Amino acid sequence: MAFKAELLKKKLKEEGKTRDELVADLKKQGCPRHKRTVSRWLAGDNPPKAKDLEALARALNCKPQDFDPFFADIGLGEVSIQAHVSTASHNAYELMRVRYGVSQKQIMELAPVLFAILAAHALKVPDQDDALDREARMNGRPSTQTQSDWIDRQASQLRKCFGLKSRDHNLDPRNLFDTAVQRLSAQASEYVSAEWYVGAAPGDVPGAAGYITDTELLAKITGDDGTLVEAIVKGRIRLSSVLQEVKERKEGASVEGLANALRQAHEARIEGQRAAGLKKLKAWREFYAARHPGLAEEYDALVTQHCHEEGWYPDRYTDDDRIQSWVNPSREDRHINEDTLVEYQRMKAARTEDGTMAFVLPFQDPVYRRFEALQHHRAQLRKQFEETWS
Repeated sequence: MAFKAELLKKKLKEEGKTRDELVADLKKQGCPRHKRTVSRWLAGDNPPKAKDLEALARALNCKPQDFDPFFADIGLGEVSIQAHVSTASHNAYELMRVRYGVSQKQIMELAPVLFAILAAHALKVPDQDDALDREARMNGRPSTQTQSDWIDRQASQLRKCFGLKSRDHNLDPRNLFDTAVQRLSAQASEYVSAEWYVGAAPGDVPGAAGYITDTELLAKITGDDGTLVEAIVKGRIRLSSVLQEVKERKEGASVEGLANALRQAHEARIEGQRAAGLKKLKAWREFYAARHPGLAEEYDALVTQHCHEEGWYPDRYTDDDRIQSWVNPSREDRHINEDTLVEYQRMKAARTEDGTMAFVLPFQDPVYRRFEALQHHRAQLRKQFEETWS
């Protein structure tokens, strides 16, 4: 996203309009937005989407490019291409520019060709699976087929390159496009990697998040710091901004200097997100307490008495999971400390003493069940809060 908040402020001033007047104009344009949303645009915290930019341009008698230089023009007979992509995609564009000397526009020109090739590979995934299964059987190995293969084959026949969803929770169909990306990447593992590729659920269109477009270059500019590599490919850091900052420094742009700049940018982003997250948490707690004061008090008491301290995470959490939980405290990612569950501990001890297997679940403790019930209730109301917050 190349949206520049200062350009919006400048145009608003030139038109002699206030924020509230702009909100009213957007509503007239059929694009109603909350005052808080417009304030975030002006602060540069949350860039507007493509349709918002078009509405802003109409309201302020200008072009979307006056706020976003990368917003593409639409000429006669041309297809509308609006370069509003994730930070992860922007970082991938920047890596390709450094490595291969190609611009975003040149890559976008190639995009239909590359997509068609990948989509074709996706549609061939079931055929590849059949070939692998035949080879396994011929060599006396177990069959590689699964119960969900027929859904993937149906998706291929229907030209659904992203796969098909299943209503049966016992089946696990794939996003064929994701599978094709994984397989093709494995064939070129010395250049690219899908190690952290996020992908998408069957039937959904995946993005670029997590895909390592150049393993060697990323290792070089990060000092082979896996945390920084993951932050770049998942869009936690805006690479072009850091490269520009390093370039403007008088001491020059050493590899070590670039890695340090990336590390500082990552830490600064985490601190900024944490501060914004705490502000949102405060608003959320006030929102909930105003509607359910008794339940809010009960939840806080259970957290104090029975939860691990904030910042404690299960072993299954990845480093990225921990960071995202830390910068988004309003998610209330708190975990029960099983040692504090009196009934659970009593049942475990009783089972051990009488010689039976001590197979007792925390859910059998009434405190645990009550905490889950309160979490569920808060989650339901949080949807309403998110609408007012955004």
